Amino acid sequence: MSIRMPSSIQTRQMLLGLQRTQERLAQNSLRVSSGLRLTNPGDDPAAAASVLDLGTSLQANGQFQKQVDSAMTFLSSAENVVSSSLDSISNLTQLAQQGLSGATGANGRAAIATEVDSIRTNLIALANTRVQGKYLFSGTMTQTQPFTPPASGATTYNGNSASINLDVSVGTSVATNLTGDKLYYTSDGGTPPATIDLFQVTASLRDGLASNNTAQIQAAYDNLQHFVGTFSQAQTDLGGRQAGLTSLKSILSGFNLNLQDQQNNLQDTNYPDTLTQISSDTTVQSATLSTMAKTNQQSLFNYLG
Repeated sequence: MSIRMPSSIQTRQMLLGLQRTQERLAQNSLRVSSGLRLTNPGDDPAAAASVLDLGTSLQANGQFQKQVDSAMTFLSSAENVVSSSLDSISNLTQLAQQGLSGATGANGRAAIATEVDSIRTNLIALANTRVQGKYLFSGTMTQTQPFTPPASGATTYNGNSASINLDVSVGTSVATNLTGDKLYYTSDGGTPPATIDLFQVTASLRDGLASNNTAQIQAAYDNLQHFVGTFSQAQTDLGGRQAGLTSLKSILSGFNLNLQDQQNNLQDTNYPDTLTQISSDTTVQSATLSTMAKTNQQSLFNYLG
């Protein structure tokens, strides 16, 4: 009696093929359940490296976006102060014009002086505005109150002239502040020019009104005109910086969306392809098991016969 056994090589090949099919089924099942195509770096080393690079770029851009947000916070706060101060300066010029009017007597001017003094107090408070615990107009000396004006006379600036710069993209930084020495001091336009400060001019207007001194009121009015231009220019400057940052943030957001899409394409499960592969491997597994069962059964019959 001859015994015919299935080729050991053939059996080994079927077992290896079955093992590979089962490994693919396990891996693809994990991909479906986890949502990740790359469940470990060895699945696709090149893709895994690209995912890491894209993640680094996303992290860097995310940090730049935070810097943009921080810069916008300080710039918008400074613009609000400048805008409010400009309104106050415009109000002061109108009050000065009332004081210069012949229809306004000494009592009327004295009443206006009280209003001017109140506006001056508000201007000082605005100049000493703090955001997130930092003084806006002290330069880099953010913990130093920039102004403590005396009741009359020149005002001393306690900050410095340094800009606070934040990196908002590779190779690009933006100044997030205005310094008080450039905003609250200006030239009187004389020959030679003299430096005047807003708080002293406002105090002079108040005192001129209180003393019924129209010449002093006129001088204060003329000096206030210079500050209208200074604050208007500052407002334009701050608005321009914010517009640039808004545009940059939009660009960074677009970059991040693109980078995220690339990363997702590399690491996320492609469900249609993966489910098709699972279906195919399930069919192959069933066919292989069936073939092996028939082969083993046939060998047993041959042995018994």
